[in-house]
Amino acid sequence: MNQHSKHHSSGHLLARYNLWTWVVAFLLALILLWMLFTGRGPSTACCGALTETPTASAMSDDQAASTSDFSFSASNSGLTSSGDGKNIAWLSQADKLSNILNDENLLIQGNDKNVVLSGSVESEAIKQQIGNDAQAFFGSGVVVDNQLVVGAIDESTPADAPPATIKLYFDSGKTTLPSDASISLAAIIDWLKTHPESKAILSGYHDPKGDRALNEELAKERAESVEDVLEDAGIDDDRIDKRKPQSVDGGADLAEARRVEISIE
Repeated sequence: MNQHSKHHSSGHLLARYNLWTWVVAFLLALILLWMLFTGRGPSTACCGALTETPTASAMSDDQAASTSDFSFSASNSGLTSSGDGKNIAWLSQADKLSNILNDENLLIQGNDKNVVLSGSVESEAIKQQIGNDAQAFFGSGVVVDNQLVVGAIDESTPADAPPATIKLYFDSGKTTLPSDASISLAAIIDWLKTHPESKAILSGYHDPKGDRALNEELAKERAESVEDVLEDAGIDDDRIDKRKPQSVDGGADLAEARRVEISIE
């Protein structure tokens, strides 16, 4: 009888324990639901933190876009610009550019991300020095495309001379124009508009390795991308001469095999 009583008592206690366990679990569930619907639970801090992230991201995008329409042109006689330049750090010291552009034939054009340095210099050393000075002035956040032409400067060259040959470098396997194409082509387009007797000569280059036919087709399509820009600017198709794609030398820089040269004839 005593053994039976013990088993009976233990079973009764276990049943009561299970009952209270379910009651406590039910109450906790109710409390959690109440916290969830009233916004008093830990989810508030979590969600609040999450909602702040896109706001910061949106601000960054706005700041990046605020200077995207900025462009400028500078020579030793001064600088002209358009667009919002309030976030351009170097703009307040633009007068120092005249020290870099110490010859009237030197020109820098670009935006807040990319600039093109053009003109003629007497030696490779001068070209490199001017390029280095320009990079130091603009800072590492700006890409300087040094397109200075090395050669003796002909003082007898008339003021109304066509712009120097422009080189546009494409990404590997791509025909999409580089981001600074419109800036680089501006002088070419202006000349063609004011000199209707002149023509634009487009020369595409390709890698000597691999399938020659495919490489030539890629060079041709890159030249056609440039042709589209000229035609969109109002230049007639019969004033644009696309030359046969050319292969670069085997030891040349690979970037040279992805270029299109634009010159005036």
